[in-house]
Order: sequence, then structure tokens, then C-alpha cells
Amino acid sequence: MHDLDASRRAYRPGERAAAARAAVFAKLSADRARGESRKAPFVVAGRYDRRAIMAAAIAAAQARRAVTGEAWGACLSAALKGAWQAAKAQRLARAH
Repeated sequence: MHDLDASRRAYRPGERAAAARAAVFAKLSADRARGESRKAPFVVAGRYDRRAIMAAAIAAAQARRAVTGEAWGACLSAALKGAWQAAKAQRLARAH
């Protein structure tokens, strides 16, 4: 049994909570990006509106950074992933 337990990853205090918060805010940033897309659509005439996508990502990154205190690059990266995911879903929905 000790061999099984030794192979498990040891977490520092608060590390699991930080990882959970980061995952939650990645989802929230995607949801926020979808909300922003209602104001300014991410897809116009079949093409991505990069200005609207970036505006939504910046708003989501600012919200994430205010809550988590993570570095700006990490927040913007997660927010851009969520915004592009929302844009691709919107483009697919409009195509069908």
C-alpha cells in the first residue's frame, strides 16, 4: 500500500484550491465571452471579428485577475481561449 501512496502527487497547502479557482474562472471567462458576444457578435459575415473577441477577452481577464491575483499573461491566455471557443461555437451555430 505504501508504494501506491508514494506514486500519488503531493500537493502543497492551498494548491488544490488555487487550481480549482483557476479552472472555475476559465469557465467563467468563457461564459463572460459568450455574454459579450451578445453585445458585439464575434462573427460578422462569416468572418471572425477580432476586435470584439479581444474586447471580450480583456474584460474577462480583468475580472479573473481581480479575483485570483494571477499574472496578467495567465489571465489573458485563459480568457482568450474562452473567447475563441465562444467565437467558434457562434460561427458553427450560424453556419447551420
